[in-house]
Amino acid sequence: MCGRFVRKTTALEIADIFSCSLDTAELPISFNVAPTSRVLGIVNSGGGPSVGAFSWGLIPRWAPDTSRAASLINARIETVGEKPSFRDLLAQHRCVLPMDGYFEWNEQLRHDAMKPIKQPYYFSADSQSGYSHRGVLAVAGLWTAWKDPNQPNSPVVHTVVALTTDANDMVSKVHHRMPVLLDPSGVSLWLDQNNVDPLAHIQVVDNEALVVCAVSTKVNNSRNNGSELIEPIMLTQPQPVEELKLF
Repeated sequence: MCGRFVRKTTALEIADIFSCSLDTAELPISFNVAPTSRVLGIVNSGGGPSVGAFSWGLIPRWAPDTSRAASLINARIETVGEKPSFRDLLAQHRCVLPMDGYFEWNEQLRHDAMKPIKQPYYFSADSQSGYSHRGVLAVAGLWTAWKDPNQPNSPVVHTVVALTTDANDMVSKVHHRMPVLLDPSGVSLWLDQNNVDPLAHIQVVDNEALVVCAVSTKVNNSRNNGSELIEPIMLTQPQPVEELKLF
């Protein structure tokens, strides 16, 4: 969790929403952002917050190659301060990952399938919630810069990882983990370089922060990409999610 997300808001719009400068060219809109994809991230390098481009999947600065990137897309907030790949990044390498929503899966047996399938659900911001930044979610993350030690002339690669936490009651009906979401004050605190204990300010996300709907299994294939991937569908058999707040 989370293994795919949506970014349909442009870099210019994100810079406006979060009052940032824009330090990257526009990236293609994607309704199925997968690990190692190019993504937008908000950082504060001392001159104020700015929007830059990163690769989703952290490559630790000491890594000999890029082989671990696809497996380091998420970091558990409970242990991020202890793991060698992340602990040195908490002081000055925090970032915010803007997402319009994210996908999560729940294995279910449907009447039209002979065996359980991975049914995807799409989580997005409730427009009335304090975690909605004009419809965009702000996810706490970490970033780093990596250079291939075997290629002296290779370019520097900037990569990011999203932080996750225990799911609240609403999200837990689909999955036991969720992204670490930030409200406006949380964004400011997370990006504040003078904040020496950033994890202490992370808040539990209330059940009204997100809305969810079942979506097509087309999203299960990372090659599929289009707005139809986030269109709500009606499941043909009652599922154990009737208490979720649906679109």
